[in-house]
Amino acid sequence: MEKLEIFLINLFMWGELFSTQGVRDTTIIHCEGFVFEFRQQDIKLKQSEYINKTIITTIVTVRNITEEQIPQILEIIDNICWLLSFAQQSPVARHGYKVNANESFNSCSHILINPLSNIIDDRGEDIRKFVELTYPTFKKLKSSRQLPIVIGYLCEANRSSLALEIALISHYIAIENLKNTFALERQYEYNGKYFIHKNFPHLDNPPKDIENYLPLTKNRKKYVHKQFGQVSSTEMTLKMFEDINFNRTKIMPFLKKRHKIIHEGILLPCSGNNYINQAIVDRCDVSDLLRQYLLTLLNYKGTYYLSRDRIGCSGLIT
Repeated sequence: MEKLEIFLINLFMWGELFSTQGVRDTTIIHCEGFVFEFRQQDIKLKQSEYINKTIITTIVTVRNITEEQIPQILEIIDNICWLLSFAQQSPVARHGYKVNANESFNSCSHILINPLSNIIDDRGEDIRKFVELTYPTFKKLKSSRQLPIVIGYLCEANRSSLALEIALISHYIAIENLKNTFALERQYEYNGKYFIHKNFPHLDNPPKDIENYLPLTKNRKKYVHKQFGQVSSTEMTLKMFEDINFNRTKIMPFLKKRHKIIHEGILLPCSGNNYINQAIVDRCDVSDLLRQYLLTLLNYKGTYYLSRDRIGCSGLIT
């Protein structure tokens, strides 16, 4: 049986357990039948001192495994790193691994640490609960909802050097990406103007249930299903949020601001006294919306940080 050591970069968290050195630097996470021992290399490291840098922070040990299990374990760790990146709003990645005398390392110099903006508290207990709660759903939805891409946009939006407008646009693009994958999951295709369900294509001939279709007009040359035949981009986004019990009336203001910044390029005249304040408010609001949406989508239950929280978590999903 083998012992696998995996080296992670850019993960800042307190341990849940004391190691043999008497330091509270260890957290045990159970996932897919494996036991992952996360040990921080220096519990005193401060994220604020490593912004725009890369550093090996963590060694993950998995014991009593076979050589054939290594690819599966590395894939699990990569998935966990995506969840940790979301929880920390800063990219966490696998730098390399070691089995006995054999080592393999990747270049990670381009994966840089963001300013502190945690969604999940950095205590080992909270990180463990978050990962163990959300991992099964993340694995299930990872490809179909393109979750690594979405998390990548959110980490990018939290970069220290990014303009407020670009940070806002990154959040809105994440929403657009989630909308598109939501539509594809439900068998809708986009024709450049509307989403059309594949089971309700536009028809040349009158359908039997013609009362469910829009009538032909000068501009409408085919029969279009009223409910599934021409769903607008805005309506599909609202459907996406409604699917996990969000109120559409609370979503519309975000979509209006998204349309404005995408199509007009600015939120307010740059010379306006409230320009910066409004941009900060809008970024916080859309960040909180995506935090709540993704945590709900991942079946997380518990507390989390909203973007304006400074002491303690005020967000809660039950």
